[in-house]
Amino acid sequence: MEKIWHDLYREAKKKLRTKEIPPFIETGTSACALEAANGQIYSGISITSNTSINTSAEKSAIISMFNDNEYTIKKIVILNELEEVIPPSIECFEYLLELKIPSTDIEILLDYDNKTITKIDELIPDWWGTYRNHK
Repeated sequence: MEKIWHDLYREAKKKLRTKEIPPFIETGTSACALEAANGQIYSGISITSNTSINTSAEKSAIISMFNDNEYTIKKIVILNELEEVIPPSIECFEYLLELKIPSTDIEILLDYDNKTITKIDELIPDWWGTYRNHK
């Protein structure tokens, strides 16, 4: 496994800090680290509240990347509060698929111990938006 995967895993693990901001908000139950096309690592945490102002760790990391005018993701790692690698949230799959066109495939770590890595196209091979890439 490439060194970058270990770096991403460690960066996501550093961000895991579940905190309740009483009485309505909880942060850091999941964390994400991603590598942008420029090699920079961006990270983010989940935010859950009683309002609609919620975000996944993936979106938080992507927003951080956007703030630096970077728009291409190469690799992504997401951890839950038990420090287990998890796939992107359902809502983020669509977002990641939209970000990958016309860039290269986004690689996702699925299992750290077994070094299982896949590309987003392998998880969702028949995405509806693929046709736009062929225009």
